Amino acid sequence: MRRRRKQQLVIAALLVAAAGVGALAGPFVHSSTASGDDVAAAPAQPSSSSTASAAAAADALQDLHALPLSDAYVPGYDRTAFGPAWADVDHNGCDTRNDVLRRDLVDVVTKPGTNGCVVLSGTLQDPYTGRTIAFQRGPTSSLAVQIDHRWPLGLVWRHGAASWTPVKREAFANDPVELVAVDGTANEEKSDSGPGEWMPPNAGDACPYATSFVAVATKWRLSIATADEHALDRTLTGCMSTGSN
Repeated sequence: MRRRRKQQLVIAALLVAAAGVGALAGPFVHSSTASGDDVAAAPAQPSSSSTASAAAAADALQDLHALPLSDAYVPGYDRTAFGPAWADVDHNGCDTRNDVLRRDLVDVVTKPGTNGCVVLSGTLQDPYTGRTIAFQRGPTSSLAVQIDHRWPLGLVWRHGAASWTPVKREAFANDPVELVAVDGTANEEKSDSGPGEWMPPNAGDACPYATSFVAVATKWRLSIATADEHALDRTLTGCMSTGSN
């Protein structure tokens, strides 16, 4: 029951962030007496979305502290160890990249004759930078929107994946919980960095990013580097105290 509650809270927090909902309700609630005199304004109360976000951060912080720490260097990473760049692991007839584009973009236009699979265009509200990006499929234009692995594959290799089977590594590389459509330049700047070296430039995405990073590690039973653990601890503690999204 507790795990289900955590999943609900994480989903609620991410949906709030995507919608851009404020952490608090309106600043005052006004009412009037029969004579028209104003009643003293009531103080603002935390909204249910703010409470859910803070609770999700608290649960993520607890899960973070349960992760094993490891700063060991594990050689041998190769992208091909995680299978093709994008596969159809859910067997829906569409590769993972297009699945994520359809999920994360709005005003999506798909290519005729692909059963609604191949995304030709759409609009991304980028979580990493806060920018609005017009996506247009093409040899170079597609690079404007890239699919980021929350846990870079080179990083996950060092924290558990080196001992996995090829099938499990391919499943991880195509896990929708691990993937998000983002600004291409921000994704390239992030590279194989963990939270100890890189966090989204958009401060409003810090809490969803940290919560998601821990959720992936917990789901896949990864270890975590000390620097990344410290960075996430600071971020999630701040999310709890402010009720940020």
